Amino acid sequence: LFNIPFPIELFKKNKINFENEKQREKLFKRNIYYYLYKDKRNNLLEQRWKTFFDLAIKVKEYLNKKYRKFDILSISIFGSALHSINNDDYDFLVIVKGNIFDNIQTKIKLDGKEYSIGISLKGKENFSKGIIDEKSKFNKEIKNKIINRTSISLPYRHLPILGFDFKESEGIFLPNCYAQIYDLLINSHNSYYLKDQNNKLPSQTRARKILSRIFEASKYASLIFPSKELEDLQRKIISYRLKKKYDLREIKKLFVKFVNYYNKLLESR
Repeated sequence: LFNIPFPIELFKKNKINFENEKQREKLFKRNIYYYLYKDKRNNLLEQRWKTFFDLAIKVKEYLNKKYRKFDILSISIFGSALHSINNDDYDFLVIVKGNIFDNIQTKIKLDGKEYSIGISLKGKENFSKGIIDEKSKFNKEIKNKIINRTSISLPYRHLPILGFDFKESEGIFLPNCYAQIYDLLINSHNSYYLKDQNNKLPSQTRARKILSRIFEASKYASLIFPSKELEDLQRKIISYRLKKKYDLREIKKLFVKFVNYYNKLLESR
């Protein structure tokens, strides 16, 4: 279970200059995806930084044009676009003043190419105070889970691009890493590992989602209990991510291996 001492401070006083190479490198190094495994650098961050930046500006323009003018405090990117060459979309978190909880899917054109964009629109009070937007269409359990897992991981899981920088909070983040891993594994199992009448996603999508989530979970695990076994698992995840097609059965076996590793972590505590 998450244990978060709300209220927490989200932002530093300084705004980001993402076009500044030194500032950008500091933000990269802080991110959990700076290394793919051990000392293997993730070159996608530097390769894609201009795309991230230009898309963030487009996202800001889109929100101001399509909806009411929000008082935007921060725009950050998260998810598979940070670490996978086979990502199918770009996910942005937009934090505004107040209390709001919404998700938006859209297409944005940039330099002649169309990008699938996910916009997670949230209020500062949701993350700083742990409160939920009662008017939101999402159920209370989902809102609480998203608030908990996001509020403590902003400086490390997200890459801030526009607005204020996130305030580091290792004292809150690290003790909750076990809960982060558990949340990701449960989400992967219920949403993508199992197949029932409500899960009509193609097998390739399910495999890609599982890989992305166990990779994120492995990055949290490496912060609290790095090991050769974990490094080998991360290498396998990366090798699968480089393929154009996925074997869902093999991905499920890899998922089970990581679950077994997580269970050993819990026993070692």
